[in-house]
Amino acid sequence: MKKIRAGVVTAAVVLVGPVPAALAHGGEQPPGPRVVAEGLDNPRQLNWDQKHRSLVVAEAGRGGPECVDARCTGPTGAVTLIENPWYRTPTVSTPVEGLLSAAVPGGAFAEGAAGADTTDVEGQHIVAGYDPARFDPAVPTARGGSLLVAVAEASDVTSVLAYADLQAAEEELNPDGAQVDSNPYAVLYVDEDDETSPDGYALVADAGANTVWKVEPDFSTQTEEAPPEYEVTAWATWPTTVLPDGTDDPGGPAEFVPTSIAADEQGNVYVGGLGSIRPGEASVVKFSADGVELDRWDGFTGITGVAVDDHHLYVSQLFGPTPPLPPGETPADEAPPASGEVPGQVVVLHRHHEDAQRWAVDVPLPAGLAVGRHGSVYASVNSVAPAEGIAAGPENPVGTAVGGGAVWELDFSDAYRVDPVEPAEG
Repeated sequence: MKKIRAGVVTAAVVLVGPVPAALAHGGEQPPGPRVVAEGLDNPRQLNWDQKHRSLVVAEAGRGGPECVDARCTGPTGAVTLIENPWYRTPTVSTPVEGLLSAAVPGGAFAEGAAGADTTDVEGQHIVAGYDPARFDPAVPTARGGSLLVAVAEASDVTSVLAYADLQAAEEELNPDGAQVDSNPYAVLYVDEDDETSPDGYALVADAGANTVWKVEPDFSTQTEEAPPEYEVTAWATWPTTVLPDGTDDPGGPAEFVPTSIAADEQGNVYVGGLGSIRPGEASVVKFSADGVELDRWDGFTGITGVAVDDHHLYVSQLFGPTPPLPPGETPADEAPPASGEVPGQVVVLHRHHEDAQRWAVDVPLPAGLAVGRHGSVYASVNSVAPAEGIAAGPENPVGTAVGGGAVWELDFSDAYRVDPVEPAEG
């Protein structure tokens, strides 16, 4: 049977009624979330390393000094490891850095290295991001999506071993039949044996291609001087509803837009979709290891992270149940709260129960999720912000000041009931 050696540690979670137990931090830790790591630039996907002792954090970076039409680029993307995140003071390191990042001036809302995982080779990482040789800052869809295999050398210089060209696969296959665009957002490494060798494959959630790619090494192309080339095939694809100009069709169903991926102990794969950030249009789909759809949970909004344990499904909603709209376009009954709080939710439900109750905790702009020992749940927060946060102002679509990118351990003791959101009629 296939083994999933990435994504989420399976752990038993004690139930208090339908909600996971509040996480006990010890007598000196007050209730509420615990800050595990701060000072991160646009933190996105979370995974566990192969030893399940370090959180792998994809940092999309903060752009850089080269700006074209308010899109600023630079080598600021990275992969960060948080060793023993359950410790009071975890060890934080950055084994992979210098990855291409694009952001607005000031470093917010970055695009780039949004997904990362480790392989079963010590010190080796795989990163879903952009190929600098294909990236064009003047063309939003010319991102040059790629999956790279990188390793931290003893000299602290990141060495890129190989690229898998997702942009080329999108140009050749274009599985959803829409505009050619590769924007990889999350990655899951799958290992099929217990041997230490780079023979596993990766599943990559590509938001631009509306597809999950399977990226597999072709060892027939390997030489003493070069690693193997990678074969890229469409593992799962969703239909397109975009208009010819590339914009979303408001009269049709929302695009799925895969942004997140995780696996359970049985090898089943869970993919979360953004749903074009329309209220109630986001979903999580459960697949078998071979890509057969098994289950589905609807009624979410703007999914940017998923995780599972033995019993529960955890879902990040970037803006909570209702996303903010640009000034002047926000209906009064859908306006973001005026309290100054940053929007966002993490929702939990019992994934083995039909029509399971949903519970939520407020988490600012969450993205990646991971479940650890004793039922602890970790989330990347303020996931569209650089390390110093985002100031309030007319250029800030969130509507209020946002803290810096960080990783939290969540506390569900104050979770409240939520219902699936019914999509608006077209």
